[in-house]
Amino acid sequence: MIDTITFDLWNTLISNQPIDNHRYRQKRVEGIRWILEQNGLNVRFDDLALAYDKGFEKCNETWRKNLDLSTEEQLEIMFDFLEDEKLRNLPRNLMSQLVEVFVSPILDEPPPVIDGAKETLQQIKKESYKIGLICNTGRTPGKTIRILLERLGMISYFDATVFSNELRIRKPDPRIFLYTLDQLKSHPKSSLHIGDIVELDVLGAKNAGMISVHFNPNQTHYAEIRSQDTEFVPDFSIKELTELKIILDKIKESFSNLNN
Repeated sequence: MIDTITFDLWNTLISNQPIDNHRYRQKRVEGIRWILEQNGLNVRFDDLALAYDKGFEKCNETWRKNLDLSTEEQLEIMFDFLEDEKLRNLPRNLMSQLVEVFVSPILDEPPPVIDGAKETLQQIKKESYKIGLICNTGRTPGKTIRILLERLGMISYFDATVFSNELRIRKPDPRIFLYTLDQLKSHPKSSLHIGDIVELDVLGAKNAGMISVHFNPNQTHYAEIRSQDTEFVPDFSIKELTELKIILDKIKESFSNLNN
């Protein structure tokens, strides 16, 4: 019987599109340049933008190992590409200002909530399921995402929120799933995870022993994702989040039949 449901965040509950990332990149670089200028460190916007992009690729090397970085570490990696000694070992108060301007764009311009997300969370909360959030953070850390979720009126639905930058482990590493279940005092066999990326959400959930649900609005064929590899084939696939109730009802029915 399922008593716990965990969700991915980006493009499962909240939209994260390339156009949004480009806009946030622009605001981050502008903000960093302004803070540095106020502290007597003049760096051209184009140089900062190039360092931002190179820093992202460098961070990606860590992320591909299913490990994560703090915002401070991401900024330090970015500044390394500027090859300016003045930007190394910055004072703590200055780094704090840079972190603040780095993480704030998403709060200034919040992304839209995925259709059906709030209704689905409200419904399963009403049915007394334990609800967790498992999120690979990227450029926006968990602390900021919690503020975003509070402003969007969604934070109260979750009994546990786990972010990769805080745990230092990223999906699909099963440890981030098992850590979340431990916080919820739940068992993998009675837990279900839903997310939009097969290689992260489906694979990670299955390796943790959970039921996997692929949120698949475009109805991608699994053979096109990973040919003949059953690790990447979810237990269930849904086009809309509101379909999750149908899956939960099916699982309840199957469990009931087994015990009759």
